[in-house]
Amino acid sequence: MSAIFFLTVTQLTQRRRYVVVLLLALVPVLIAAAIEVFATLTASERLDIHDAVTDRLLISTVLPVAALLLATATLGDEVEDQTLGYLALKPIPRWRIALPKLAATALAVGIPVAVSGVVASLLITEGDLATSVATGLGVIVGTTVYAVVFGWGGLASRQAIAFGLAYVFLWEFSISGLFAGLRYISVRQYALGTISGLDGDRLQDTVRLDLAPALIGAAIVVLVFGWLTDRRLRLMDIP
Repeated sequence: MSAIFFLTVTQLTQRRRYVVVLLLALVPVLIAAAIEVFATLTASERLDIHDAVTDRLLISTVLPVAALLLATATLGDEVEDQTLGYLALKPIPRWRIALPKLAATALAVGIPVAVSGVVASLLITEGDLATSVATGLGVIVGTTVYAVVFGWGGLASRQAIAFGLAYVFLWEFSISGLFAGLRYISVRQYALGTISGLDGDRLQDTVRLDLAPALIGAAIVVLVFGWLTDRRLRLMDIP
């Protein structure tokens, strides 16, 4: 599995899409740097801006779009290029193909976006390490879930990017906030709940999940969509 993992990391980081991911990850840092250089803010104003950058920009936009760009390509592009068949010829369970590929996607997306969140947080909070680490860990949780969900999507449909964008901007931005129960199936809330749970003063106006439900919900979604990916690989006709 390690060979598949490192090969996938190499493939993902050498794609043109990865340049877009890196540029997206740079946006929160640039905004935080501009705020630090040009704005004179009180402590409460810094907290409000920090929450806005974390929620609306980092967690709700940069993270899902970056994950969507890479995760849909992890397995989907190999099906389209007819290269997945070379892996499928090996006498190994399909989950031993899916697991390292999805883990590689989470790593390739998670590192730049988490670093972006930590650096932006350090700039806005003027060096609050605990808050910054909480932000980075929340990003990792969200990245892992999105990598598995969108990885399955790329395998299940050639229109995965279109469906993924519709999901992010309709479900995560709008529908999941309409009813209280829907927060348990929102990746955005898993990430925000992790950040708020690790740093209790954060995101009080937007977070709707405590730390434990956020982590449990994230784990359940990862397991379900990981199983769906394995099942799809076992049942589909791979050329």
